[in-house]
Amino acid sequence: MDLKTKSNIFQKIFAENWNEYFIFDTINSNNLTYKNFFELVINIKKNLEKRKVKEDDYLCLILNNSIELIALFFAAALLKITLICIDPSRGSDEILKMSTIQKSKFYLIDDKYQNFDIPETEIFSNIFQKNSNLNISTSDLDLFNDLNYERLFTITFTSGSTGIPKGVMHNLNNYLKSSLLFNKRFNFSKNNIFYHNLPLSYIGGILNLLFLPFFSKSKIVLDEQFNISKVSNFWNNPVQYSVNTFWFTPTELSLLLKLDRGNLGTEYCKNKKIVGLVGTASLREEIKNNFENKYDLKLFESYCLSETFFVTTNYLNNDQVNHTGPLLDDVKVSFTSDNEILLNTPSMFLGYLGLSNDEFFNNNGFYISGDLGKLNNNSLQILGRKKDLIIKGGMNISPKRIEDFIIGLKIFDEVAILGIEEYYMGEKIVCFYTSEEPNLNNKIKLINNQIVQKLGLYFKIDEFIKLKILPKTPSGKINKPALKSKFNE
Repeated sequence: MDLKTKSNIFQKIFAENWNEYFIFDTINSNNLTYKNFFELVINIKKNLEKRKVKEDDYLCLILNNSIELIALFFAAALLKITLICIDPSRGSDEILKMSTIQKSKFYLIDDKYQNFDIPETEIFSNIFQKNSNLNISTSDLDLFNDLNYERLFTITFTSGSTGIPKGVMHNLNNYLKSSLLFNKRFNFSKNNIFYHNLPLSYIGGILNLLFLPFFSKSKIVLDEQFNISKVSNFWNNPVQYSVNTFWFTPTELSLLLKLDRGNLGTEYCKNKKIVGLVGTASLREEIKNNFENKYDLKLFESYCLSETFFVTTNYLNNDQVNHTGPLLDDVKVSFTSDNEILLNTPSMFLGYLGLSNDEFFNNNGFYISGDLGKLNNNSLQILGRKKDLIIKGGMNISPKRIEDFIIGLKIFDEVAILGIEEYYMGEKIVCFYTSEEPNLNNKIKLINNQIVQKLGLYFKIDEFIKLKILPKTPSGKINKPALKSKFNE
């Protein structure tokens, strides 16, 4: 796709659908046409310009989902600035580490998170206030002709195997390519209505539920981020807005199976062609079958990484267990001798902010995923993980990050953090420790309170197990496989 075609795709989508609805905002009961949404984009662009934001500036976002945040992505593309996207639910220590990796000049922070001590920055307020007399018309869509698809567009964060938050860098071109390749499998259109309840601080919210629907000319129903308290009324907004395309996390599926006691969802999905997409983790056969049977819909697995974007999607009636589907066009995969997945995609990330690529790519330019797998008839099966990571509720969590934090509290003598398989959250966090103190109940509560405050809710330890000794390898390191076996005894 040449540059002119790329630039015009934004203009074309807006122009062709100018008076049709694009986003249904359930948070503020506000339904926007493409025209209304473009007006919001231009309004935010002008407000940023008033505050002297200019090309190549970095703007750090610590914001919950909102229709204004969606518009901000488009305004950033027009201004040619880079967005640093941080999940506000992370703990204060994590946020400060991520926000200072790239010393952003400007910040947008939700009111309740503005107690962070971020030095030498300007925290914006009233950035979304309305300007009068914008007088927007389709002629203003010419602004999209000047987009730069190759420059750095977003930085999102993932916990690496070391526990240090790494900034994953992508340009606008990657969002476009991956969206178009994925859509070749499903042929989404204006008839598709996507339910957006994933945070816009992660690739799942930005790529899967913003740019994929936009480039396929689909509609978006925007809702607050999913959590366990919303299970009981999960289906209210999807039913009201006739949603027919969902992007579920494995945790959502498990919680809906367990806690959704009503029949609103089952009655709504019955005999309808509902598309249920699942990403991030291999889906357990039991959960998949139970969910499909309960809600009378088909789930399609995919494999998507923050670094590579979409790799596979299961768009056919493929009932093979743990197969994420055939490779997307132009995606290349290879394997190491121990089955670690190596990837090369058209939407490969630009690297990690401030880090050399040498550690993360092999000599042939393939990204070293840390996942284990194999190909069967061009369909990718995920066998497990090589990286020392816990996946809890779809969130990548570093055991080392938790271990280092607890060691710093000087409460336990030795500590080891493991992820143990759990039905609803995928894995639970278990802390094995040694201590000479007979009663540590109060201190254990303190540990978890500190973890939630500093690292974030997802890092909270689900179970503490005291042992006389922690098993060691011949080299003196804690033997985690032996610990896991002990847990399963």
